[in-house]
Amino acid sequence: MPAGAWPAAATFAPLSTAVRAAMRTLGGLLPRAHRPHSTTTTTSDAAASSPSSHTLHDYNCLLAAFARDGDGDAALRVLRRMRLSSPACAPTAVSYTSAMSALAKAGRPADAASLFDDMLANGVAPDRAAFSLLLHVYSSHLHLPAAAHSVLLWMSGLGLPPTPIDYTDLIFSYCRAGRLADALQLLDEMRALNYPLTPHTYAPILKAFCDNADIQGADAIISSMRCSGCLPDVVIYNIYIQGLCKMGDFDAVELVIDQSGRNGWVPDAVTYSTYIAGLCRFGCIEEAFRLLEIMVAKGLQLTVVGLNILLDHVAQDLDMWAGKEVLERCQELGFVVDVVTYNTVMDHFSKKGKWLRVLKLFTDLLKKPITPNVQTYNILISCLCRAGKFQFAKFVFSSKGEDCPRYHHIQYTGRLSLQVREEVGGCQFCQAYR
Repeated sequence: MPAGAWPAAATFAPLSTAVRAAMRTLGGLLPRAHRPHSTTTTTSDAAASSPSSHTLHDYNCLLAAFARDGDGDAALRVLRRMRLSSPACAPTAVSYTSAMSALAKAGRPADAASLFDDMLANGVAPDRAAFSLLLHVYSSHLHLPAAAHSVLLWMSGLGLPPTPIDYTDLIFSYCRAGRLADALQLLDEMRALNYPLTPHTYAPILKAFCDNADIQGADAIISSMRCSGCLPDVVIYNIYIQGLCKMGDFDAVELVIDQSGRNGWVPDAVTYSTYIAGLCRFGCIEEAFRLLEIMVAKGLQLTVVGLNILLDHVAQDLDMWAGKEVLERCQELGFVVDVVTYNTVMDHFSKKGKWLRVLKLFTDLLKKPITPNVQTYNILISCLCRAGKFQFAKFVFSSKGEDCPRYHHIQYTGRLSLQVREEVGGCQFCQAYR
């Protein structure tokens, strides 16, 4: 981005508490006697007319508030005003860093990186925080590990040693890009610098080994953690168990869980949900149900992803009625279900031609704080068409766009019930509700 060029600003979101607090600190950016009375005046308009009496600290407080709020447009306007004001209020590295943070949080990482170039073009020397943020933008937002590594080398060359967080960001980016060797090299650099190594640092590396089905490498990483004084936590073991489940090595999974107390961690809902999902994928449905009973006894809830996988495989390997019973039982236990859960069960009933059962599940869904999606309607309409209920399918198709909002669901459910009675009784499409 050329110096002085700014991304186009959008309409402002309502002011957050942090922004209002910063505005109160400034005492208002316009003299009270000259404030316009138009209700369309925004914070950015006020900033454009800010008096020179405000200090650099005042502006930086406002920018920090916009950064917390993720309001990139407002941050850019304040930054522009600072550049047009007195030299005493010219933007510093702190100012630019806050504006970059606001842009990144607003989902505009490319603009954040461009603003760093603008900072250089305006003769402002970046500090450690600015470099760290740029590295984070490249590694975590733009997924450009090579660019992030260049920033890391640039920092080091300027006598600004990267922090452990910088290294961890880059390790994560390398692992996500499939560059495990580069990630391991950074880990060695951290050891050489005597930086503290945490489970968060090791987690992406362990996941990369597990994704590559390299359990031996995963074992070596866990052993390395213990040797360095970094005890693996539940997150590390959950990643490891997921890797073992992908390999179908459930004996090893049982051993890891059995030794959890000795190794200083406690299996959680994710642990058991991952194990259940792995058992389902290998057709071990009875074992999955046994594990589900253990979870319930421990007071743990199956995650929604694990529940959906369990229901899907129950429907395939046993029968759909068993899947329905599992769904009802999980609801009784208070397990979280979502639209994917209902879609899974509805789809299997649909494949068995049970259109009334599909419709019953659909109306049950509408009574809950769950919003049907396109797939939900597609399953219902397809099922009705295969059952020869074309007029009913037409009714659903013509009504779904109108009745998707939450406040229409009760009315829609009543109309569906009336239509079902007409269809089941052999009558034609109910003219009153076309």
